Amino acid sequence: MVVSSSSSYPVQDVLAALRLHQEWGVDELIEDVPWAIWQEEPARPAIGRGGVAPSSSSAERLTAKQETRSLQEAQAALAKAEDPEALLQAGRHIPGVTLARTAKHHLGLHLVKDAPFLLIGDVPNEDEDRHGTLFAGEMGRLLERILASIGMKREQLSCVPAIPWRPPGGQRVSQRELELCVPILHRAIALAQPSRIVTMGATPAWMLLRQEVRLSQLRGRWHEVMIPSMAAPIPLLPLWHPAQLGDNAGRRRHLWADILLLEETLQKEKVR
Repeated sequence: MVVSSSSSYPVQDVLAALRLHQEWGVDELIEDVPWAIWQEEPARPAIGRGGVAPSSSSAERLTAKQETRSLQEAQAALAKAEDPEALLQAGRHIPGVTLARTAKHHLGLHLVKDAPFLLIGDVPNEDEDRHGTLFAGEMGRLLERILASIGMKREQLSCVPAIPWRPPGGQRVSQRELELCVPILHRAIALAQPSRIVTMGATPAWMLLRQEVRLSQLRGRWHEVMIPSMAAPIPLLPLWHPAQLGDNAGRRRHLWADILLLEETLQKEKVR
């Protein structure tokens, strides 16, 4: 057994610990500095300007500046993306976002000119990641039945994901990664140029409205969201995602009421 030679505890506590370790059979100490027994020459500290080795704090500041610069460059590339393919490429190089390296597919954009609204999905699930398509599998079939109830087809709509990648094992996306993915979503919306936005699930509603309230408190009415590079705010209607319905009768009623609100709004716009 081993024990570290450094301690910040009171002397009596250290002595008591040493006696206990002696009873347990401790027979050697670990020194504070490891022995570099395979290293022919001692490691030399990095030398900065003026022949002075930079302190750890200055090195940390340098790293922070590099990360900030890299993030700014990635966001600039996102803002310049003029088509879905360019946005896809730019989105893969955002510092601090590792999802692009672990997901099977990057969910792309499906843009339809003059679509009645832009539909934004939630964090990709296993079916979406497997097929590389938004609203794949059973959830996609349920969505098609929901749209058919108001005489619409999925092919008529522009569709984009809240974030393009499924997190490993379907785990929750970190707050930092959501924040870093917001510019991707903003640029996707700018490329779609929608007259209205419909979000499905809590993630896209939070990313766009930035309100710390439950989806149940947001749904049921139109909101407005301002997107960078777009001149005017866009009406946004938050809905439950089909995957969140399950056997919850209340959510099913709410989704049906919101779909009727959507249909009523679109019908009024046609009359104008």
